[in-house]
Amino acid sequence: MKAKLVLWQALTPVHPGTGQASESVVDLPVAREKSTGFPVIPASSLKGVLRDGRKGDEAEHIFGSEERAAELTLTDARILLLAVRSHMGTFALITSPTVLGRLRRDLEVLGLPPLKAPLPSPGQAQALLPKETGLVCGEQVSLEDLDLEAIPGGAEDLVQELARWVGGEEAELFRRHLAVVSDEVFGFFCEMGLEVIPRVRLKAESKTVEEGPWYEEAIPAESVFYCFALAPREEAFQELDRPYLQVGGQGSVGRGLLRRLASLGG
Repeated sequence: MKAKLVLWQALTPVHPGTGQASESVVDLPVAREKSTGFPVIPASSLKGVLRDGRKGDEAEHIFGSEERAAELTLTDARILLLAVRSHMGTFALITSPTVLGRLRRDLEVLGLPPLKAPLPSPGQAQALLPKETGLVCGEQVSLEDLDLEAIPGGAEDLVQELARWVGGEEAELFRRHLAVVSDEVFGFFCEMGLEVIPRVRLKAESKTVEEGPWYEEAIPAESVFYCFALAPREEAFQELDRPYLQVGGQGSVGRGLLRRLASLGG
């Protein structure tokens, strides 16, 4: 089996739903990993979009059928960089030691080029940054209402490596916006920092409210996910060459638009 790492960037808010309503304040939450609480795009959502409209023997060979196992295997798309509002630089792309550690482990297990940068270890109230960043105000990084001690240069090796993965002008996205925070801070924003969107349903004739409001959770635009693809043939990976995908709910109002940011291996 060959393996490939794929990075996806959210161009619009993404709502990978759970398929059921919640009794909490947020009526329709996003899917989350049970063990970590981190938002995730299920592999079934990705694979369903890739297969949509595809028929015939070749499609069944790659995506599977009732009689045949799928040739292309996809993992859930895990969060790598979560977009959070920043008082400087507009937004930050935050990650944490646990997120990076899992990525490093998975790359090693699948025989892909390793993540060579040292694993950053920020204090609970620190933000490790590249040398050149747009996030610092004074000596702090302010994310929403949370102020963290800025450590410029603490994530330089990581940023340089991620920038090489992406290349071109998109490398500047990491250089200007990336911050490594503690697992506690990252978990807090995964739980409390996602976008909550109020929605209503209107009557067709009068355009007055028929139902609502209800509240939907969404992973913010600019966030970056990663997933792995496995297949015995290189041809199966061609299904991942699409520059854009639309996943999750509310596609008719522009939600869930993902761009393939980079792919490695294969």
